[in-house]
Amino acid sequence: MTSYGRDQPRLGRNAPASSRARSRAVRHGRIFGVGTGQLVSTQIAAVLLLVAVLRGTVAVAAAAVIVVVLMALTWLRWRGRWAFEWFGTAMRYAGRRRSVGIGGSATALLEHALPGARIEEAELAGDPSAVIVDGHGLTAVLELGDPIGLLAEEHYPLPSPISLLPPPGAEHPPCRIQLLVTGVPAPTSRTGNDAPGNSYRQLTEGRLPGHSRALLAVRVLHAEGWATDDLRRSLSSLIRKIRQRLGEVPARPLGEVAALRAVAELAHEDGPGFAEESWSDLRIGSLRQTTYRVRRWPDPRAEGARRSLMGLLSVPSAATTVAITAGPHPETGRSAATSPEAGPFTAVDLTVRLAARHAGDLTIATHALREALAAEHAQAHRLDGEHLDGLIATLPLGGGPVVDVPGRPAAGVLPADVLDGLELSLGAAGLMAGRNRRGDPVVVRLFRPEQTRVLLVGGVHCAQLLTLRAMAVGARVVVQTTRSPAWEPFVRGVAVPGDSITVVPPGRAVQIPAGSALHPLLVVVDVGPVGDTRPGPSWQATLVVRDEFGPADVDAASRADLLILQPLRPEEASLVGAAVGLGETTQWLTRIRPAMVGLVNRRAVRWAALAPTPIESQLIGPPVRG
Repeated sequence: MTSYGRDQPRLGRNAPASSRARSRAVRHGRIFGVGTGQLVSTQIAAVLLLVAVLRGTVAVAAAAVIVVVLMALTWLRWRGRWAFEWFGTAMRYAGRRRSVGIGGSATALLEHALPGARIEEAELAGDPSAVIVDGHGLTAVLELGDPIGLLAEEHYPLPSPISLLPPPGAEHPPCRIQLLVTGVPAPTSRTGNDAPGNSYRQLTEGRLPGHSRALLAVRVLHAEGWATDDLRRSLSSLIRKIRQRLGEVPARPLGEVAALRAVAELAHEDGPGFAEESWSDLRIGSLRQTTYRVRRWPDPRAEGARRSLMGLLSVPSAATTVAITAGPHPETGRSAATSPEAGPFTAVDLTVRLAARHAGDLTIATHALREALAAEHAQAHRLDGEHLDGLIATLPLGGGPVVDVPGRPAAGVLPADVLDGLELSLGAAGLMAGRNRRGDPVVVRLFRPEQTRVLLVGGVHCAQLLTLRAMAVGARVVVQTTRSPAWEPFVRGVAVPGDSITVVPPGRAVQIPAGSALHPLLVVVDVGPVGDTRPGPSWQATLVVRDEFGPADVDAASRADLLILQPLRPEEASLVGAAVGLGETTQWLTRIRPAMVGLVNRRAVRWAALAPTPIESQLIGPPVRG
C-alpha cells in the first residue's frame, strides 16, 4: 500500500529549523520535489533524441513520437498525480478481477481482499484469538472499548499507532499497527429530512453518532530469518505489550467468528451479496463507497485540527471509516527510522472511506469531507482505479500487503510526533434517551452486536418517543400490538420512505430484513402481560411495553438487559427493586418527575429527563404515564 502522500504538511519560513528539517527529511527519493525516476526518464529521452539526430530524419521523426509520449507520461500532471502514475493505476485496474459474489460465505470478502488468506485460532497474550494468515504476514484484531455496554458513557483516548510500534531493531520482525474508527451519523441520511430525522437533529444538534466502533489491527510481516512460529510468538508478545500500554482502554482480541463479522461489518456488507469495483467507486451490496487518501495532513499545532480526524465521522454519509496505519519504514523494512536532524520518522497512511445508498448522497458526503479537510488546511485525493486498495486499507487487516508497485506514488514518512499531536478518541454513541441534571446526553447503546431485551414500564407514549428516536438512528421497526388505534396516528406521522415501520397484531408473521449495524431492528411488543420475548439475533432490540408492573412481570424484569422506568407507584417500585436488587435506590423510582425515566442496567441506575422536542410533542403528546 502507498504510504503518506507526496504533499507533506507545509511549514512557513518562521517555523523552527528542526520543523523545516523534518519537512525536508520526509521527501525520500526526490530532488526539489521531483522523483529521481522522472529525471532518469528525461535523460533517456535526451539521449534518444541525440542518437536519432545522428541517424537521420526518419530516426528523428520516430524518436520524436517516442519522446513526446515519454515526456507526457513523465511530466504531465492531473489532479495531483503524474501521468505515469495514472497509467500504472489504469493498467492494474484493467488487469484484475473487479466483481465477486460474497453472499453465503463468511470468508468470501476476506479472500477477495487478501487472496489466499485464512483464519486460524491461536492463543495470543493468554487469550484465544483469531489470526488472519496470508502470504505477507499474520494479523490479529483487538476491539477497543466496550461495544456491548448498554450505558454508553465512556470516553476513551485512542492511541497513536506510531506510539504502539516496537522500537526498531533486529529483535522484532517488521510490523504495522492500524487504528480503525467507523461511525454512523445520527440522524441517518435515510431519515434526515423526515419527522424522525428533524426531531432527532433538534434533540442532539447532530453531535451524537448513532453507532461507532474502534478496532486495532496488529500485523507482523514475513521477513528473512523469521519463521512462521517466530512470527506467532512475536505477535503474541506485541499484543501483550500493546494491551499494557493501552492502560484503562479495554482491548479484547477477536475470535474467528467475531473477526469475520468485523470484516463484513466494516465493509458495510448490507444487502445483495456482491462486491463490484468501478473506476470511481466501489459497490458492496446496496451501498456505494469511495475511498480517499489524505496527502496533506491537518497541522496538529492548530486547536481545531487536533480534533479534525474524529470530526470526519460526522460527515453526512451512511457510514464513514477512518484508518490510520503506521509502519514499516519503506526503505529499511523497519517500523521506524531516525534522522540525526529531525528525530524519529515512520511511514503513516491515512485513508477515509465513505458509504452511501445513492450516487447523489455520495456526492454530498464527498463535498462535506473535502470541506472538513480544507477547513484545517488538509487535502485528500480520491483513489480512482484503486478503490479495492482503499477498501483493504480501511478493513481490520493491518493495512494489507506491503508491496512496492511501479507507477504508484513514492512512499513517504512522517515525524513521529505529528500524529501524537492529533486527538484520537472513542466517545459515546447510540440512542439519546434524554438529558441528565447537568444537561448532558444520557446515551443508551440499544443496538449492539448481540440481542438487547428492554422492559419499559410506563406506557405507549414513552414507547412511541423511543421508537421515533430509534428510527432516526436508522432502525426498522415492527410493532406487535393489540391496540392498533393507539399506534396508527403515530405511524402516519412518522412514516419515512421504505418499510421503516410496520404494525401487526400478535402472532402474525412479517417478513423484514435482519438487523445490521447500519439498519438495526426494533421489535416493540405491546400486547399486555403476555408476549413473545424470546432472544433474537444481533443488532436487534426487543422493547416490551407495560402500562403497569405486577408480580407476573418480575421474571421479565430480571431477564431484561435494560429497564426503562417512568415514575412508579410504591408497590411497583418494591417489586422492581427486589427483582433487580436496587436497594435504597428503589425509593427514588416513585419520586422522579413525570417526564423522567430511570435506566437500570446491572444495578447501575441513570436518571434522564426525556426532553421531548416540539416535533415529538406534536406527534405524541406529553410522554407521561396515563
